[in-house]
Amino acid sequence: MVVQSSESHSNTLFSKNTSSMSTDSPDTTMMKESLRYIPHSTLQTWKERDYLIVFGIPSVDIDSRRRRRYLQRTTCWQFPGVARRANDFTGAMLVLYVLARHPSHGYNYSAALEKEADEYHDIITLPMNEGRPNRKNLEHSSFGWGNEVQIGMSRKTFLWFDLALQVFPNVSYITKGDDDIFLRVPQFLSDLRLLPRKGIYWGMQFSVLRHRENKNVSFHFVGGMCYTLSRDVAEHFVSYEPLKRLVHLPYKKEREEEFLSLGMDHEDVMVGRVLQVESPYTPLVFVADDICRFEHIEKGSIQFKVNPMSVVIHNLQEDEYAILMDRFGNGTTYSPIMQFWTMGGG
Repeated sequence: MVVQSSESHSNTLFSKNTSSMSTDSPDTTMMKESLRYIPHSTLQTWKERDYLIVFGIPSVDIDSRRRRRYLQRTTCWQFPGVARRANDFTGAMLVLYVLARHPSHGYNYSAALEKEADEYHDIITLPMNEGRPNRKNLEHSSFGWGNEVQIGMSRKTFLWFDLALQVFPNVSYITKGDDDIFLRVPQFLSDLRLLPRKGIYWGMQFSVLRHRENKNVSFHFVGGMCYTLSRDVAEHFVSYEPLKRLVHLPYKKEREEEFLSLGMDHEDVMVGRVLQVESPYTPLVFVADDICRFEHIEKGSIQFKVNPMSVVIHNLQEDEYAILMDRFGNGTTYSPIMQFWTMGGG
């Protein structure tokens, strides 16, 4: 069975669910389509659980990224505390993969994706199309894939936060991560439990300068490898109507300037821009993490860069997930020094 795409490359984001009444709202339709591969019994189990955090990973319906999902599932998602099908979704952290329809399958979800979803019950299938990459190599970072792919990633990220808020009404934190990270889950959860439940924007911070209304503005954002928002921050982010409107529009070249005006060429910059510039959230509390804890490593440098303080390790080669599990699999934790500051700089 292959899921047929109902989003043409120039039409709407949401597909029409012909099996339901035409009075379904777009939000209802999106939820039905996004959860179509999650069995009702699994949804009921999620409803009964009291998750501290849901961890969403935008990924791609191609074999190389399927391999990455498998490597995460068989290494870092084996840590205690991760809710997965094998343990009846019991744990503090539920991990879900967030996908869109890929052009290599004619904007349908593939049979391989359906099989994967049936095995793991952890695949969210958004009713939207991936952007078309401007090069054939999809093995590594999306930085070279072009604006259409990047804008698609931003749409997926926004829709992930929006969906998570609806599906998990009691969850305290929502994370966006990458499929090429290793997460030291026991330390991550230990750190998370030290944080306030409100105002949180946590991860590896960067500053950026962007043009807005004939002037340059500087703001901070948290790198897209792994960032966590408390529920109230996520609610504020998805409530920003100008971005919400753009997210529901498919990519067109003539619309690109409008997408870029809100930073949709980089999803992590987009989030920071909304929270600080476009719709400032005054209760926002940055939890600034150190480069030795949230690490981006280059090929061949894992033995030099990874250290006992590491929590998130990004840009992995395929064989490095197992190497890191061997190193950190004993689940030891430590007490970190965490830096907090507000939008006012205090």
